Amino acid sequence: MLSSGKEDEKYSFLAHVCYKQDIHSVLEKVISQFVINLDQAIREKSSDTENKQAKKWLEQAYNELNKTADNLPLINELIDELKIQLRHAIPKIINANNPEKEPNYNPGMNILIGGNRLGRGVTIDGLMVTYYGRDAKQKVMDTVHQHARMYGYRPQLKDVTRLFLAEHILDAFRSIHEADEAMRQAIGDDIHNIKLQPVWIGGNLKPTRSNVLDPSVIDVLVPGSLVFPQSPAYKKDEIENNFKEIDNLLIHYQDNNQYYEVDIEFIIKILNYTKSHYVLSEKWEDKRIIKGLTDIKSKGMTKGRLNVRRGERNNNQGLDMKRKDPFEWMFGFGSGRWSLEAKEKYPDVPTLIICYQKGEKSKKWDGHPIYLPMLVLPKQKFVLMFNYDEDE
Repeated sequence: MLSSGKEDEKYSFLAHVCYKQDIHSVLEKVISQFVINLDQAIREKSSDTENKQAKKWLEQAYNELNKTADNLPLINELIDELKIQLRHAIPKIINANNPEKEPNYNPGMNILIGGNRLGRGVTIDGLMVTYYGRDAKQKVMDTVHQHARMYGYRPQLKDVTRLFLAEHILDAFRSIHEADEAMRQAIGDDIHNIKLQPVWIGGNLKPTRSNVLDPSVIDVLVPGSLVFPQSPAYKKDEIENNFKEIDNLLIHYQDNNQYYEVDIEFIIKILNYTKSHYVLSEKWEDKRIIKGLTDIKSKGMTKGRLNVRRGERNNNQGLDMKRKDPFEWMFGFGSGRWSLEAKEKYPDVPTLIICYQKGEKSKKWDGHPIYLPMLVLPKQKFVLMFNYDEDE
């Protein structure tokens, strides 16, 4: 507000957590009381304990903003301004009980609590902070798009914009974003020269209604991305027979730094001997990956690359990574440099990077060596879309 210099500029906080009107009323009371208490505390109209707590909160908020915003005024200057502005920050509910179709803004700070009235077609002026909790068992993609006001067109507020939401809801937004970006990337900039072949993997699509798909069921393997199983099978009795088969297949591929040209059929053969346990919302599923490569092959791409990593620093006696829980693997089962090199040198074909781990019990494995696959997808030509809700 200080940097803008415009007296009538609007800045908004939005709590969009539920469609139920009784929840809106509770939120209004909670937020109103908090604003009143904070206002009294910064003007030293409260107890010393409450004054110190308010100052501590504001210092935490200031330090958080400093991570992304440059040239912030001194915190005392901001608190002096807050003493004037906070009194006008009266929460407003936007739902079916409110006759106004659009929010009725005040200049300065606005606190908005929303329900179904915010479902479609309502933008929020000067939206800076979004507290988002709207969730559904079956997410409708275009509705979630409509809710994504936090993206907005407010470059002047980008450095102070904040979004708070549950991780599983964030995953839904991320899934939609990745699908959009993958499609744009695959289509390219020249609309008169689109070389794109969608490959659908899995069962029939199940639209929630006409022209709408459920992003919790439909997902995309982003072109050029690295995918790998989040929960590879590692117990000795699960892997020892397949390990021998993979070991025999890879016997002639001993150079850690070589990306060998191989038939995609050979990559599929190797992957048929790897095994993982499926984790909900994971992109890698053994049959899905093999089906995707099979479909790519059927479209005319027959060659890929193979890189086998056995631990160069360990004299090829195996890598010694510690086994991790699902979604804790940052770059897969080895160095992120390996997949970056594949993306850089061989962007137009799939590259299988297979990592030979020692499998030591001290590293949370089962005392048996193991081959773990990572797949770099082709950057162009194919968009691999799949259905989580498969019959098998």
